[in-house]
Amino acid sequence: MIGHRSRSSEEHTATVYLVAHLCGATLGLQLARSLADSYGSWAEGRLDSLPSELEYEIGQLLQLIEDTQEISLPRYRQIDAGLNRLRRLVHIDALWQRRLVRLAALEVMRTALCGKSAMWEVLRDIPAGQTEEQHRELNALVSKQIETVTDLHHRAARDAFNPPK
Repeated sequence: MIGHRSRSSEEHTATVYLVAHLCGATLGLQLARSLADSYGSWAEGRLDSLPSELEYEIGQLLQLIEDTQEISLPRYRQIDAGLNRLRRLVHIDALWQRRLVRLAALEVMRTALCGKSAMWEVLRDIPAGQTEEQHRELNALVSKQIETVTDLHHRAARDAFNPPK
């Protein structure tokens, strides 16, 4: 292959790391959509922006992968749309209606957001093509998401373990 260089093991490791986070973000997006669809009124609209915020961050991650790893993932949008159709087809949102399930779902979302926060922090320490302004923006966004989901997680725990009066 003329004009192509072989990739180092460090570049392969970085690619695996970023793509693993992309897979997790994709599943997290489906969970966020389900939570927003199922608990929008319970959460008083506080989950409504989470799916679009995650879509924005996934876009940033896709751009980072393209820019730094020289990999294009043109089928990502098709995969996301297919997963979203599947989620609606099997009515997974109906499963979230029980109080303990709501508590567990919010706990999973909270854990996923903390993992995403760790990824953005690590990417700040390696030459990944992001500017300081982008890091601040993404860290502020994930901090807000963690705060919101943590608050709702605590509320779900109170609801689950204290019978309604």
